[in-house]
Amino acid sequence: MFITFADLAKLKSVSRSAVSQRRQTGILKDAIVKVNGREMLNKDLALELWDRNSVPAPTPITAETKKELKKQVQEMPADQIPDFNVSRAKNEFYKAELARIQVLQQKKELISAKEVEKKSFELAVGIREAFLTLPDRVSNLFASETDATAIDGVLRKEIHSCLESFVEAA
Repeated sequence: MFITFADLAKLKSVSRSAVSQRRQTGILKDAIVKVNGREMLNKDLALELWDRNSVPAPTPITAETKKELKKQVQEMPADQIPDFNVSRAKNEFYKAELARIQVLQQKKELISAKEVEKKSFELAVGIREAFLTLPDRVSNLFASETDATAIDGVLRKEIHSCLESFVEAA
């Protein structure tokens, strides 16, 4: 049985241009037959060639909700090559995470680990220096003092002032 190109488009539920594109690529070449000077298609062969050379439609993701999809994407190993839709979902998820991180950085609610490391080092050096210079600051006071309570009070006061200066710096 012979059919027209328009009939094939109706049978496959596609546009005429889709059939025309397949014809131009040569996929339907073996099914084309001349009937009364007109090009027609051998129906069975055309349908077989169409099905054999068509890319199947991607199967939809079975995840019910966005949370379930996020969980599914996060549990996948990084080296596994997922379905296209899952890859796209993973890509969008990570883009959203990067955007969230950038917003938190701009709001100064999130800072880099290197910056924290640098500030922590500077703070530790400052604390060390403050305690190492403590004897220089209080030694003159202790030289003439014989009362242990007075010495204890001066020491506590100096230690507290050292620690308070770093609380304000942090």
